[in-house]
Amino acid sequence: MKEGVALSQLADILPPPAPGGPDWMLLVLVGIICCVLAAALLVWFRKKRLSKQLNLPAREARRRLAALRSAWQSHTLSDREAAYRLATLLRLGLALPQLNTQVPPSMVEDHTSWRETLEQLHALRYRDEAGLSLSSQCFEYTARWLAAAQRQAR
Repeated sequence: MKEGVALSQLADILPPPAPGGPDWMLLVLVGIICCVLAAALLVWFRKKRLSKQLNLPAREARRRLAALRSAWQSHTLSDREAAYRLATLLRLGLALPQLNTQVPPSMVEDHTSWRETLEQLHALRYRDEAGLSLSSQCFEYTARWLAAAQRQAR
């Protein structure tokens, strides 16, 4: 009986693993490489989405500018209402906190046209004079400035 007891005690011992099993260092290295690639992809997608968001205000403003211009030319909107909407599109499309006569740094060469456009928009919005009318040149300047802002955002 003593042999049976000894054999039963030996049955609880597990044999050592066979040689040539998985190389744990290789698995750890592959896991680290996968994590680095996933982080790089995440950064790339976020940067791509952010660049689209930066480009969005100017693009959206240009699209709305075309609709505003056609409504103004068909006399659906008054000059005063068109001036309010044009000023809003200009401010939002250029991402300016406020429209003022200070020329944005990207438009230094258009200083006179910037000042004339803002003065005309200001006069139409805040003065109650019957002789004032909105010129189509305000729309052309605004389209040019929004296109430049969209190019710079790319």
